[in-house]
Amino acid sequence: MSCKVIYDTDIGWMNDDCMAAIFALKSPAIDLLGITPVMGNFDLNYEMACALRLLELLGRRDVPVCRGFDRPLLHERSDYADRVWGRWATHQAVEDIPPGMPEIRADVRHAANFIGETVGKYPGDVTIVAVGPLTNVAVALKMYPEITDMVKEIVVMGGAIGRLPRGEGNITPSAEFNFWVDPESAQIVLQSGAPITLMPLNVTRRSYFARSLYDNIIAADNIYPEVRELFVEYVGPHFDDPALDAKEPILFYGLTDHACIGYIIQPDMFEYREMTVEVSISKGLDYGTSYGYEKGPYITGNGTLPMQNHLKPVNVAYDMNFDKLANLYLETITGQSLMQ
Repeated sequence: MSCKVIYDTDIGWMNDDCMAAIFALKSPAIDLLGITPVMGNFDLNYEMACALRLLELLGRRDVPVCRGFDRPLLHERSDYADRVWGRWATHQAVEDIPPGMPEIRADVRHAANFIGETVGKYPGDVTIVAVGPLTNVAVALKMYPEITDMVKEIVVMGGAIGRLPRGEGNITPSAEFNFWVDPESAQIVLQSGAPITLMPLNVTRRSYFARSLYDNIIAADNIYPEVRELFVEYVGPHFDDPALDAKEPILFYGLTDHACIGYIIQPDMFEYREMTVEVSISKGLDYGTSYGYEKGPYITGNGTLPMQNHLKPVNVAYDMNFDKLANLYLETITGQSLMQ
């Protein structure tokens, strides 16, 4: 039986969010109920057009796309994407989408309403996969508080847990981008009491996109033609970068968000720890930093004291079998396996 999924994302064209969407759309284990774009790395209009055009190319016009929030919950959006990716990231004209403008239209419902209504329609059956800032999900939980107990699970790509390996940030020394963009929303979701599995940078840093995986994708006999064309045109040229290792070129952004989709299909690929996770919403150097801690005593200058742990813990993935994830991705979109 397939898992009903809402995909909440700051999708771009053939970025990791987009390639993870292909993973979900092509997996028989996933029934994709809708895509809910949220501001993040890109302008929301651009994200909406990317999601709609992808669905057109893959022949999935049945999947609704619902417009989400174009700014964080309590402050203006950051100019980080402009500074790092260039002005095109947040000011790119919608008509600049490489394969052309989408013909299909977005669903008229707001993302937060769609999330709340859909979880309520299928109590206990819907998993929310959130791979961007958590604004849409946080507002849905506030507007429809009953879904806290009705959602099957919320799988979040976000945060960096300093107490675990590979726990440094990617936007500040300690903060991860998705949580840093809207820490208040991240805190609302993590403190909601809903069942949550967190895929922080600690685990997604174990992923990469190797040239060998790319070669297997485009050479596969059973690959969907439209998927091959997307990879050849928009992923292949990145491997021509002379800065990459000539023996085994790899792209480090490649399979980041795929971990969330892979978890739904095959959760035993990951190793977990149950932790309480909070996000700093105090303005300053640690703004957006996520802190994870476990039940039990902790040591202070005055000795050992019991941990005051009143929040519901979340399931934190901290390591994974990346070869299994890469193989699952290949199998899903081509029908072939690296392990054959």
